[in-house]
Amino acid sequence: MKKIYILLLYLVVSIIPVFAQQSEQSLIKEGVALHDKGEYKQAIEKYREALKINPKSTSATYEMSLTYLEMKDYRNASKFSTQVINSNDKALSVGAYCVKSEAIAEMGNIDEAIKVLQDGIRKNGDQYLLHFNMALNYYKKNDLQNTLVHVKRAIDLSKTYSGAFLLNSYALKDTGLWVQSILSAQMFLLLEPDSRRSKNAFEEMLQTMLVKPKTETPVERSFIQQQLYRNNPKPTISPNDIPPLSIEEGLNRNLVYHAVKTTLDSIKTTKDADNQYITFTEVNKAILTLLAKENNGNKEETTFWNFYVPFFTEILQSDYYDTYCRYISVSYFPESLEWWNNNKEEARKFLNWFEHGDNKPAKK
Repeated sequence: MKKIYILLLYLVVSIIPVFAQQSEQSLIKEGVALHDKGEYKQAIEKYREALKINPKSTSATYEMSLTYLEMKDYRNASKFSTQVINSNDKALSVGAYCVKSEAIAEMGNIDEAIKVLQDGIRKNGDQYLLHFNMALNYYKKNDLQNTLVHVKRAIDLSKTYSGAFLLNSYALKDTGLWVQSILSAQMFLLLEPDSRRSKNAFEEMLQTMLVKPKTETPVERSFIQQQLYRNNPKPTISPNDIPPLSIEEGLNRNLVYHAVKTTLDSIKTTKDADNQYITFTEVNKAILTLLAKENNGNKEETTFWNFYVPFFTEILQSDYYDTYCRYISVSYFPESLEWWNNNKEEARKFLNWFEHGDNKPAKK
């Protein structure tokens, strides 16, 4: 009997932590669901309940820091993300450094936020999110050189993170590299075609391509407060302005500008003169065609010539160029969204080709 009692006691003691862990994880999941619905205060309560069960739960602490960040309670976001950092939880370290740096930057200390991220890179090594957030903070300081250094590193580490391509596009344009900016914007739109910032990014890209005149108020950009951008607007290219035309990164931008202007002039004489979508597709085709021709293997060893130009040349020369143009413009042109909804099979084929490739020959 004594042996049976000891065995039962052992089982009870063994099972209690399992139930506690399940309860803790359940509460965290409930908190995340509430966070996703925007019910932040209720989410915080769930995380606090989880911490009562396990005061050392880095998952609950990390999720709490994220929720406080969304609530714009930056002091608590910094406090709880610091706890995660100090716990040395490798799985959550990168995210915690990003939360802490953003909270500190939002409290007005961008230089300190950069130091936090530098520490994060020393501790975790090269991580695309750390470099992206570093680039973002330099961008807020209007330090475009360091913005480009870190955002390019983020892209090298992960070519599936859409925000990095968007920030890269903004920084490139602001430094005068408008052709490179166009391709980076299109890479962003391929990865994220249908968000609010997609629509704004597409509109600014049309201005850069000289397809659409600039507006009196600059197009709203992601990542920075719009009021700050309005007070210190970056250069904007319009049909009445001539963008920088010097040779940069082995690219003769005068050739690109001439191709754009020639295409725009030819469209003016056709029935499609007022069709902005057609104008976009033709101007884009002219730019990509010229870049494909210029990429003769003797160019500088840069990401622009080794990645962007070959990537978009393949799209241009495929059977999917028209579908591609519809895809990246769904947030801006209602007719593109309508086309997409009415051509599901063609859309599916394009996405399959884009994600996996296929054996269809390229157009001659």
